Amino acid sequence: MAEKRQHRRFKKRYTVRFGTTDLSMSGVTGDISKGGAFILTRDVIPLDTRVHLQVQLDSTNFVLFEGIVQRHRKVPPELRQVDPGGFGVRFLYPGEVVADIVNKDTTTFEMHYTTVDQLRAAYERELRMGGAFISTDKPLRIQDKVLLSLCLDFAGATVEQEATVVHITLPQGTTRAGVSVMFTDKKALEASLKPHLELESLPEK
Repeated sequence: MAEKRQHRRFKKRYTVRFGTTDLSMSGVTGDISKGGAFILTRDVIPLDTRVHLQVQLDSTNFVLFEGIVQRHRKVPPELRQVDPGGFGVRFLYPGEVVADIVNKDTTTFEMHYTTVDQLRAAYERELRMGGAFISTDKPLRIQDKVLLSLCLDFAGATVEQEATVVHITLPQGTTRAGVSVMFTDKKALEASLKPHLELESLPEK
């Protein structure tokens, strides 16, 4: 599933402390959503780096996140007094954090479906053929094993399946970087998804 902006972003400024092993660096949020934030700071962390963040909501309350740095915005030195630049970060879902703990040697991904219609579209496009495309910059190789968590948010359920990398797509023009994978047990995947695919679509509000 493409990693597009699926969440509404809010122009909220919160003080943020962050780092890879501690919280020694600081900045403020330029915008924030349920899925991530853009951090205004002169302390830029490399792309694809896992980072700890503490977002200070007010004088006494804060929230801790783990995330992955996904983009940079570099500013010329002469403009940094008015615009420090910064980086965009995607917040990690709890399942990704736990999967990394349990499966230290296995790369894990979460694919979220917020409606049954979204799941059906993905099923007709790729899942029914036993595979999926994952938009990612992670360094993977052909035949690498990965673990996919298909998060059926509309049903409060998760289907986990192991898969094998069969093709790597490099970024070029409008083409996103990513990998194509084939599921290890296609029949098990179909059996797990079938009850959810048969759910009635909810009317749009």
